[in-house]
Amino acid sequence: MDLSQLNTFVVLARNKNYTKTAEELGYAQSSVSAQIRQLERELGARLFDRIGKRVFLTAPGETFLQSAKEILALAANAKEQIGGGKGRGRIVVGASESVCIMRLPPVVQAFRAAHPDVELRLELIENGQALHILAENKVDIAVTVGRPIEHPSIRRLMSRREELLVLSAPGHPLEAKATLDIADFAGETFIFTGPGCDFRAAFENELISRGVPYTVALEAGNVQAVKEMAASGLGLCVLPRLAAERELERQVLRALPFRKGYNLCLQMTCHQSKWIAPYLDAFIEIAKGCV
Repeated sequence: MDLSQLNTFVVLARNKNYTKTAEELGYAQSSVSAQIRQLERELGARLFDRIGKRVFLTAPGETFLQSAKEILALAANAKEQIGGGKGRGRIVVGASESVCIMRLPPVVQAFRAAHPDVELRLELIENGQALHILAENKVDIAVTVGRPIEHPSIRRLMSRREELLVLSAPGHPLEAKATLDIADFAGETFIFTGPGCDFRAAFENELISRGVPYTVALEAGNVQAVKEMAASGLGLCVLPRLAAERELERQVLRALPFRKGYNLCLQMTCHQSKWIAPYLDAFIEIAKGCV
């Protein structure tokens, strides 16, 4: 017994005609007859009497009609409560701090306007955490900046190259050079993001591997704090371009002529086995157009 059989039974009870019922439901008349026969076999009772071109409910059919309507109503209510994958639901997005600040606000605004019944939650994560967090189903999708996440269990929904910049306050002596090599940062002071940040690790590892001496004036988990201190002249900072767009536009930070991207990208990922509900797919499409 399934819901389609129950629905066919209820419609036939109302129409009292196989042809009309078949037309209303978009079935062949033989399909309607087969569904009713299957239902009668499962219930062990005759549900309709066929007299001429019309059908009438038997006594067991009259009794079963109310139950069938109640079951269909409960099913419809359950579908409404979970949203049928379209309306109500919840999305948890893991995002890098810079992405959350610079890219996601217009995505959130557009999505909430189109899907007000969907609960939307954001969690700040590092790019290096995304693989584990997606595997544990702690977030539905991750939007991060860092090295490409390459793993058989991960599906990449979007990926764009992102430039890694070494930034200084205006007037830094290294601004005057045409190009910079990693060795040119010898003796410089840096303001770094946290140790879990993979683009910081890529840059710092090259300093170490090339034997370039440097000092760290501040290590901060907050990107805004890193930018503010760099703008104050405390030291240089290393950030993706998207994290410093406003400061570059206002010219409170300058991008030094160091051109090495470290294969950095802005990427949106999910687990390979993740079910993409229609409302999650809508969020993904909006994000692709905004980030």
